[in-house]
This record gives sequence, C-alpha cells and structure tokens, in this order.
Amino acid sequence: MKILNRLISLKYFSLLIKTLVLFVLFSLIYIGFSAHATEAGFLKQLRNFNLANLIVWSYWWPFLVVSSIFFGRIWCMICPIEMITSFASLIGLKKERPAWLKSGWMITIFYILILFVGINGFAIHRSPMYMAIYLSVIVGLSILIGLIYKKNTFCKYVCPIGILLGLYSRFSFLGWRVKANDSCASCKDKSCVSKIDLYRVNEKSCGVDLFPKNIADNSECILCGGCRKVCDKNNSENFSTRPNPGFVKLKLKGSLFSKLELTAAELAFTMIISGFVIYEILSEWSVTKSILMFTPKALNNSLAISNHFVAGFLKSVVLFVVFPFIIWTIPYLISKIFKEKISFLQYLKSFAAGFIPIMAAAHLCKAVLKMTSRIPYFEHVFSNIDGLQNTQLFLKGQISMFTLGQQPQLMISVLLILLIGLGIFVSSITIKKLNSTLNIENKAIMYLIPIVYGLIFLATILQWRFQ
Repeated sequence: MKILNRLISLKYFSLLIKTLVLFVLFSLIYIGFSAHATEAGFLKQLRNFNLANLIVWSYWWPFLVVSSIFFGRIWCMICPIEMITSFASLIGLKKERPAWLKSGWMITIFYILILFVGINGFAIHRSPMYMAIYLSVIVGLSILIGLIYKKNTFCKYVCPIGILLGLYSRFSFLGWRVKANDSCASCKDKSCVSKIDLYRVNEKSCGVDLFPKNIADNSECILCGGCRKVCDKNNSENFSTRPNPGFVKLKLKGSLFSKLELTAAELAFTMIISGFVIYEILSEWSVTKSILMFTPKALNNSLAISNHFVAGFLKSVVLFVVFPFIIWTIPYLISKIFKEKISFLQYLKSFAAGFIPIMAAAHLCKAVLKMTSRIPYFEHVFSNIDGLQNTQLFLKGQISMFTLGQQPQLMISVLLILLIGLGIFVSSITIKKLNSTLNIENKAIMYLIPIVYGLIFLATILQWRFQ
C-alpha cells in the first residue's frame, strides 16, 4: 500500500499515466476507423485480426472485470476519460446536475443502449469501425457533459461501466479510506471537499460528491488521488496524520457487506448483467447456445421479423431482461408459498447482492476464456494491424492458427470450475448475512439463489469442458 500511496501522491503521476493511456485510446480509434467491412462472416474473423478490436474487446474489457474484482476501481485511476471530462468541466458552464441525472438511471440506460443497440444491432464488438465510433462517442459525450455540468459529472452519473465497476469492487482487497477519522473531524480547512480546490489539475477536492471520511465501500470513489494531494498540500500545521486519505487493505467480509441494498437503477443494471453473463458463458458451447437461443429465434420466426435491428433488440429483451427476471423471481415465489413477509421490491434490492458474486465469477470465467483463446492471433496481428488482409488470407485457408494444448486447456477448465465454485460459496455467505439482517423466517429458500443461478454455469462448464 505504501508504494501505491507514494505513486498517487506524486504531483504528475496520474496525469502522465492518463496521457499515455489517452494516446493509446486515440491510436486504437484510428486503427478501428482504418478497417471497414460489412459482411457478417468477414467481421466475425476481422474482430480478432484487427489490432484495435482485439485489444479493446479481448483484453481491455476483460481487464476491467478482473481489475475491479481484485483491485477495485483501479481502472478509474488511469482512465483518460476522467482527465478529459475534468478539463472540460474546468472551462465549462458548471451547471447544477438535474435530479434525473443524479438518480443513476443515465448509466443504466446508457449501458442498455450499448448492449441492446450497439452490440446486438451494430455489432460494435465485431466491426472495428463501429467500435471506433463507439469509443469516439464516449470521448465526445464526456467532453459535452463536462462542458455543461459542474464537477466530475460524467464519471459519477454517466459512465456506462460505472455501476459495473462499483458492483465488482466490493470483492476487492484494495480500497480508498482515511487512516484517522479523528483527524478529519478536527480538520479546519476541509480541503478534500473545498469548493476553492475543486477545479485544480492535481491537488483537488473530490469531484464525485464524496467526503473521504464517510467512504464505507468501493462503489463510487474513482481513485483520482486528488483528495490525498490537496490534504497534503494544505497541511500548514504539519499534522502527522496528513495526508489522511489513501489506499488501504480491506477484509473481504467488511467490503462485501458494506452495501447490501441496491438502488433501483443499480438493481436494473445488475439484473441485465446477470442475464448477459449467462449468455456469455452458455454461448461458448453450441449445445447450451442453441437451447438459450430457442426462444428468441422462435419469437422472430412467429412474428416474421426481418429487420436486423428489431431482431437484435428482441433477442436482447428476452436474454437480458425476461430470462434473468424469471430466474430472480423463482426464490421469491417459493418463499411466498411459505408466507414469507418480505416485499418483492425489497427482495430484489437486497437479495441482488446474492447474485453478484456468481455474476462476477462468471464474468471472470469469460475473461479467462476470451484472453486465452485470442493468444494465437498475436502471431499475425502486428504484420497487418488493420486486419483486412490477414482476415482474407485466413478465410482462404492461407493462415493457420496454433491451438492451446491439452494440458493448458485442462488447467483452464479446472480454473473455471474453481471460480464458479468460489462465486457460489461467496453468494451463500452473502445470503446468510441477508437472511439475518432482514429477519427472513424461511432461510433455506433463499439459498436457491446460489443453487439455481450457480448451477446454470457450473453444469454448463462441466458438460462442455469434460464431455
């Protein structure tokens, strides 16, 4: 922790890292725009041969999942979008955020648009050009939001991965807290929340409406380090406890149970993600994918839908809304048979915490599968970074790909099972805590959450990897 705190305390460390990552981001956007194709079969291969698409979807996105689970919102510390929107806010109108924006629903709606329209409509995960447009929209929107509203509004209320990072960071052993609460209570300058220091480049007060002393979980702090720097800068009396905010090591149970009830926006986001990870894992095996896709295909056929975007939207609604809603509802309906008194909304907002560990484990599994399966492409990708020529050669059979051997595949399979098993275990611990906190009478029923949801993944992996 000392090394991390020293690094983030360096005046230009964060700025330098974010500038380097910004250069990488613009390079990826450029490479993405250089590869335009429309044919579905060609795009399916181009996504792996185009350097930008390969990095963004097969390594950057898995990195977000893995890093947030183990290190909290560490990505936010190096994210160039935070730097961009902060500079825009510095010269912007600094308007108050309306209530609808502060509700958190903007993040959920933004993510729904990306998943329902971007991925299942425009295939931004396959088309390098559409991927580049998507990243450009993120950059443009961060500038626009920064120019209009005060503080760091984009990161707090708009960033489409904000809720996801917040949900998964509850498992992290790394957190941002103050080391001495008494020091904050007696502090006279309150630099960490001061309006005077709000728009400074480095030593700045919190831009996401947090008071470091009151931070109890990892869900909202974006680890910019500004509060630590300004706490140190304004330490005119040289108190030994300053700078007070910083990285600390957390215990799992402390961070896991710090936020058991979700907001309505977080609940909707979580339910959609719970359906998304089912699709991500089950689609890896042709058998479970065909079962999963039966209903969307049957609906498309019965409604005679020919429009690609409408079909993609309907598929998204079924897979990411209807299916998870049914799974989430099963334990509640059974509990009502035994006359459990908890309301449906209370059940959803609270027991969503029981689904999150399995979601995170399944997301980790997908990250492992994606990153390892794309390793063979690095043999070719740097010889033709836009990927167009290599894709044509591959489709003609003139490029062959090496495959991972039996031993590595076995190790991956065992790792997947261990991850899902761990997710089920942590989910069970969470259910036990929720049962106690909410005074649930029929406690055994709620354990259907890790049993039903967890077994979906466990059974699929066992059948697929060991058939």
